Amino acid sequence: MSRQIKTLIPFTFLMLIIGCADKNTEENRTKFDKILGAENVETVDYLVSDFENDFLKRQYPNLDTENAYRQFLTEHRDDNTEKWNSISQKARNKFKASKLRLEMYEFPDSVWILKNSTFDKIESDSLPFVDIPFPYIKSRYKYTNPNGTTDYTYSRSYRENISETHYDSIINQEMNSPRFNYIGKYLQALESIKNKSNFHQEFYDKKRSLGVLYPMLADVMLLENIDLNDKLNRRLIVLELIY
Repeated sequence: MSRQIKTLIPFTFLMLIIGCADKNTEENRTKFDKILGAENVETVDYLVSDFENDFLKRQYPNLDTENAYRQFLTEHRDDNTEKWNSISQKARNKFKASKLRLEMYEFPDSVWILKNSTFDKIESDSLPFVDIPFPYIKSRYKYTNPNGTTDYTYSRSYRENISETHYDSIINQEMNSPRFNYIGKYLQALESIKNKSNFHQEFYDKKRSLGVLYPMLADVMLLENIDLNDKLNRRLIVLELIY
């Protein structure tokens, strides 16, 4: 076998490996996009583009995009963010008005402040709770099923020294406080890419069990040395650490 042929075989094998890796990446991105939906994908791509072309370029003008992402993760991990320029208000408004926001997070449709547990009741989905002699917050979440029926879940939270003079501001704050949406398309899209790597499997598992992974995620991404040129990974960074 000639030296040229011997050299060609490993080179061809390497190209096959690279080709398979690229195909796998494209297949995962296609699955992610299909589940999330065209409108939500457009929003994600806008947010990522804004982050790269506005925030990263202003924050790290001397770094290329890959190294700017790495520096962002490093500073995020080290909690060295006091000199960061803010994400553009236009991008934040875009996310706030988008359907994507409601695929990632849920918000209560009703909030009450109960003086004590004698004013409360146990709903069908609730576990029994102990008597609470002081004021606390009760929130209701509404779900519309595919068949058009409606279900509700409830949560209860506590703060020290809830005063009646602050009821309105507390209720308004709770109405606008996000909770991770465990039945939204975002988590479903993450499930579709969990086999992409060990990192993505662990990321999905933790997301499904904990919901919010901030601020530990930057540290994990750096330790796992994820590919910062990968479009899916860039999406995860922007969605998880910015929005």
